[in-house]
Amino acid sequence: MTPYQEIRAASKAMVGKVLDATPHLDFKPLRMAKRLTLPVAGRTLVFDGEAAQNAFFDFWLHEYRVNGKSLVESVDPVAAGLEPLEIEVLEAHRQARTSFFATETVLPESHQIRLQDLLEPDRPETLLTDMGLSDSMQRIGTQLALFCRRLVVRGLAMTTGFSFGFERQFVPGILQAYRQRMKKVAPSDLSEARFVFFFQKHRQKGVEQEYQDVV
Repeated sequence: MTPYQEIRAASKAMVGKVLDATPHLDFKPLRMAKRLTLPVAGRTLVFDGEAAQNAFFDFWLHEYRVNGKSLVESVDPVAAGLEPLEIEVLEAHRQARTSFFATETVLPESHQIRLQDLLEPDRPETLLTDMGLSDSMQRIGTQLALFCRRLVVRGLAMTTGFSFGFERQFVPGILQAYRQRMKKVAPSDLSEARFVFFFQKHRQKGVEQEYQDVV
């Protein structure tokens, strides 16, 4: 495996162990789905694509809070039986943050995409490693704007497994609507509110994406 694939495999294993170790906590899927504004039919979650499903699990892990803590903040890594690299990945998930990025260039040999943070423009550009997304962008030659959670493990920046893509023509309107929506949001609620906002925008005008397993 490449380091990227090794980290992806460790992240996948970590998420499975975290979910297995925390059924006693009050993270209720239906309640979380309603907070995300995901469609619900009775007691059934309705996913209209893989992007929505991946987003829901990311929301479950990072955004929804019980007693002030997200799921990744609540889990005991020792009790969950995490391996050393899985513990590193868990800590990276605890530090990861979402933002809205402009894709600048694709570096096909390293499967990387150069990103500029649109919500915090003063932050330096970052290189995001993503095999599937970089290959798609290189093939079709399309620049996008991406909402994702940036995860850094051993110097490699990648997503936590989901991203919302938008055509660049929609960026000014999305940014204006975002700033207006967030004006009255308390700082403690900003991360969750940001996630829900971009989830809703993606359902309205996002680019449908394909996901691939690189492990």
